[in-house]
Amino acid sequence: MATDFSGIARLVLVRPDRIGDVVITSSCFAPVRAALPGVEIHLAAQARMAPLFHEHPALKSYLALPEGGDGDSRSKILAAQLRKLQPSCVVHLIPDPEIERAAAQAEIPRRIGFRQDGGQWLTESRVGPKKRGEKHEGFYNFDLLELLDVKVPEKLTPWLTPAEGALGTLAQKLPFGVAAGNYAVLHVGAHAGKPGIAPEFFVAAARWLMQERGLRVLLIGAEPGDEIIGKIIAGVGGESKSIHNFCGKTDLAEAAFLLRDAAVVFGRDSGPAHLAAAMGARTVTLMLEPERENSAQRWKPLGEHSWTLEKPLERRWYESRARFARRNLAQYSPAEVVDALQRALEA
Repeated sequence: MATDFSGIARLVLVRPDRIGDVVITSSCFAPVRAALPGVEIHLAAQARMAPLFHEHPALKSYLALPEGGDGDSRSKILAAQLRKLQPSCVVHLIPDPEIERAAAQAEIPRRIGFRQDGGQWLTESRVGPKKRGEKHEGFYNFDLLELLDVKVPEKLTPWLTPAEGALGTLAQKLPFGVAAGNYAVLHVGAHAGKPGIAPEFFVAAARWLMQERGLRVLLIGAEPGDEIIGKIIAGVGGESKSIHNFCGKTDLAEAAFLLRDAAVVFGRDSGPAHLAAAMGARTVTLMLEPERENSAQRWKPLGEHSWTLEKPLERRWYESRARFARRNLAQYSPAEVVDALQRALEA
């Protein structure tokens, strides 16, 4: 029988980092809603994530975290927003001293988070051994939520609600007629200092998808002017009329539907991989940094049709991220990626 945790009227879940992290966080909405049926649940995250949670049935509101300025000014703005909301409890799903300080300044009675650097702004805390990668990132959320009597689910299921209106604007942007399954998506970029997959892997994937499956191919995720786009299109050669540079053309709601309706999505472990899997797309993800902290065990995209490519490899103590990723990528051949795409499409 569900319980309504005594003393909590409004709960704020805070996840200030990137797309994949917020998508994973959505897998805790249903368990929290079941455990705390009478409590208002509010999500605080970056403003650009809001289109993924349009009129979400589990959320009372979406709180866009302040951006720009220095840390002190952002903390003051957020503290004022939280005072207006008057939550009974805030759960910081990753350590963030700036946001934790704002919650303390707003005098929120219960402030729960992972203990780091003393955790002086928290009222309740747990040690966060995430770097050991012993379980999925989504399950780490429940190390904190258990303090609110929220039970750990057997399975993590993301829950996104992008606005249906995005389908119409997406159709206007696509360079061909919209039909679910008539195109594949390759996420060719890498952000936040992450290494990327070499162009030859995308060239082999694009050629096979076009020649053997008759699919158009959309490239997403690269920054404007990124040389990888030209390398992939040039590598494809005579088939280039069936490949389209779609980088930077969508907002997140449009991207969600673009990925959902793709025949298959391929790229490194990234935000779009998590978004595609959460939307139910066939998703093949190459885990480019497979040490424990970034392994599939911790970061596999959550979805019924999600496949990962991962081979064990330990990062050397002196090794940069980029060099480690290149050494890992050397374990694979483009043919292995094509084989994974074929297995995903035929599953």
